[in-house]
Amino acid sequence: MSRIFVQGVGAVSPAGWGSESLTAALVAGHPLPTSELPRPTDGPRLQGRRVPAANPRPAWLAHPRLRRSSPISQFVVGAALEALGDRPSGDPARLGILCGVMGGSVIYSRRFFEEVRRDPPTASPLLFPETVFNAPASHLGAILGRTGRNDTLVGDQTGFLHALALGATWLTDGVVDSCLVVGSEEADWLTAEATGLFHRQIPTAEGAGALLLSREFSPVELLGVTEPEAFTAGQSRWVAARRVAEQLGLGRVPTPLWEVGWEHPEDHGAAVTAMVPIVGDGLAAGGAWACVAAVHALQQARVNRAAVRVLGANLQALGALFGRTSA
Repeated sequence: MSRIFVQGVGAVSPAGWGSESLTAALVAGHPLPTSELPRPTDGPRLQGRRVPAANPRPAWLAHPRLRRSSPISQFVVGAALEALGDRPSGDPARLGILCGVMGGSVIYSRRFFEEVRRDPPTASPLLFPETVFNAPASHLGAILGRTGRNDTLVGDQTGFLHALALGATWLTDGVVDSCLVVGSEEADWLTAEATGLFHRQIPTAEGAGALLLSREFSPVELLGVTEPEAFTAGQSRWVAARRVAEQLGLGRVPTPLWEVGWEHPEDHGAAVTAMVPIVGDGLAAGGAWACVAAVHALQQARVNRAAVRVLGANLQALGALFGRTSA
């Protein structure tokens, strides 16, 4: 694989709009406040960590594409624009856009299919486009005026790292000159109830994280994404987590680790920042937030290497390694 560099990062999280808010919350280490997720049916009360309203309100939220969009699309655009910064636009067809999601546009999907079930002829066609998994990436491409590759990967919490690996492959193969990789989710009672089947004590979180990748030299390099370690009858979550740690080389070189998961196996001897207790289970956004935090530490020259490990809810474990670069 060609050398792949990180040009910029962006984040929208329960800590606020911007990567600085996220990293400050992680450094503080205090769990962010939760709020109740309203539900139209009887059932247990569900808590989530929501993204606060942007203050001041960004001008781009007035774009026509976002007037009726779901929150997840707004999160994707917010994180991506921060990662892009004021860099030159370049060829519109040479910027790739990749999103990783788990629940995706669940709010509008739930609303649309509730209408279909209640009275099919009255189901709103205005809601239907937002039920498509690729809707947030499509909105982002339209707002940026980009016509290049634009895809969404659907998986578990490891989805962002899979998108990161695919983005690096696009760059290596010359499919694109740069690639925005985004992980995003929106909080809804439906998602919270589903994830509660795995762990009822952890609130669902919403937001997005983004990395801008290219082959142009920068101070931070994506050193690699591990092979996935599946959870199987012959390989427990603990074994999968340990094998990812071995792939990352955590036992050989002192490397701080940003970890996403409900359990935190102590098999690596690294300084660990456990993401979920602080920000909640951000699903696919959680892996993106961890990568943003790891890259931020490298940009601030606090460390020379930084690792991310994600333990999915029910599929696999995956990791990524970043480092400070030399010419």
